[in-house]
Amino acid sequence: MIKFFRHIRYNLMSENKTGKYLKYAIGEIILVVIGILIALQINNWNEERKVDFEVVKTLAEIRSNLISDSLSIRETRIKKVEDINIQYRVIHELENNNIPYDSINYHLGRVMLARRIVLVDNGYQLMKKFGLERLKNQKLRNALISYYTNSIKKILDDTADDDFEFIKVFLPYVRSYFRDYSWSKQGVPTDYEHLKSDQYFLTMLKVNIKNEESTLEQLQYAAKQIQHILPMLDERIKK
Repeated sequence: MIKFFRHIRYNLMSENKTGKYLKYAIGEIILVVIGILIALQINNWNEERKVDFEVVKTLAEIRSNLISDSLSIRETRIKKVEDINIQYRVIHELENNNIPYDSINYHLGRVMLARRIVLVDNGYQLMKKFGLERLKNQKLRNALISYYTNSIKKILDDTADDDFEFIKVFLPYVRSYFRDYSWSKQGVPTDYEHLKSDQYFLTMLKVNIKNEESTLEQLQYAAKQIQHILPMLDERIKK
């Protein structure tokens, strides 16, 4: 009988020990899992910080690109406004039969010019690889998308139209009716009297002015967009 009770007592003690071991083991497992989760979270935070750092660098590059675009647009606008005003002057003199006049050759070298422009988007393309959704500021994200996918395309499309007019319309005319021509410097007609009475040349200039004024409008709008975007970029970069 005594042996029996001793056996029961031994079993109870064994069960208690087993229970304690199980609790200890479960506790250890929980601690390990918590440790792993914390390590993963820290790793995620570190990765997010790295990505955020790269995003900020990319935004700084976009800012640099936009400043470069702004300078290119400003320079192109100034020259294009001069070209258009000169073209209006030539039309006015033609319609009043005042050709030749002082500086006519220089002015004829400035009509119908195609002003090509280089706009930089490498920062934006890199941002697209990171994912535009990383830009939490929706106004900034939408403004960048609008500028890079709409405004730049319109500028390049309009510039291509100007280029087409210059190459396919103006240069063939120059080859037929000018005895000398130097881009943006001078154009010397073979016969000034013929130029005064040439309705085709006059119409060609008028059509071209509308094309160039459309390009100028796109440049002006893009310049305003850049001025709107830059403060938002500065705010995000400083965070």
